[in-house]
Amino acid sequence: MSIKFNLPKRFFETGSDLLHLIISILLIILGGAFIFQIFFNFKVLFFTKNFAYTVGLILNKIFFALMILEVAHTVVISYQEHVIKPEPFLVVGLIATIRRILAITLNLVETNPHPERFYMTMVEIGVLSLLILILVIGIVILKKYDK
Repeated sequence: MSIKFNLPKRFFETGSDLLHLIISILLIILGGAFIFQIFFNFKVLFFTKNFAYTVGLILNKIFFALMILEVAHTVVISYQEHVIKPEPFLVVGLIATIRRILAITLNLVETNPHPERFYMTMVEIGVLSLLILILVIGIVILKKYDK
């Protein structure tokens, strides 16, 4: 009787491992494409008049590549240990929040917003800053009680 219940479990684990492998490969390819695009934009950086915009583009892509790397790392951990840990997801959220603050700041520098738009942007940056604080506290708590 244990053979009947063991076969679906093995089938599920094998299928899960295969999907983790496929997802990992796709994430690595996607991360590599972003790194290639970063180098292309880095070349453009030296030949453009709009230096701040290109630097912002490069930073945006670097942070996105970091997010992909963290997700790929999470997939590898869940593949090896068959456990999903919340800390890498908090790190991805932290990187995404910092990336958004940089994008907002760059947009503010590039445009001269009306006072109302400026106020709304400052509120958004304040909320994002609070989110960074919450995510960092969550990471610290997880690290402290992970043992």
